[in-house]
Amino acid sequence: MPMNSDTQRATHIRSRIRDYVLYVVITFAFIGTGIVVDSKWGNDAFIRWHGLTGFTAGLFGYFISNSGQFLREKKFWVLTAILLLVHLAGFIIVLSHVDEWRLTWFIGMAIEYPVLVFFRSRLPNPSQESET
Repeated sequence: MPMNSDTQRATHIRSRIRDYVLYVVITFAFIGTGIVVDSKWGNDAFIRWHGLTGFTAGLFGYFISNSGQFLREKKFWVLTAILLLVHLAGFIIVLSHVDEWRLTWFIGMAIEYPVLVFFRSRLPNPSQESET
């Protein structure tokens, strides 16, 4: 049975409210984690690990948001997971061994974005596959 426009609108509104509540919960969880890390391990740990979390979320969030045509492709998500693991492993190794780390140094992650796009461009384009 097809949904009428009122039902679709109500479903859309519920979905938007759910998404908004989820964003608020995630934001508070992120802030709460930062407060706990800062109070328990100090400002340096906060900068290292909260900075890594925030900048990684920004980098991969931007990458995923600009990958709309690939979002339904399993290969894309496998590739993204592998790239995320490599990214995190590299930064965890660096942050565990460097004596001083400044928050602004995470801006260097911007160099990774073209690498992510390069690997994504190696995937078959789903819009071209559906045309054939």
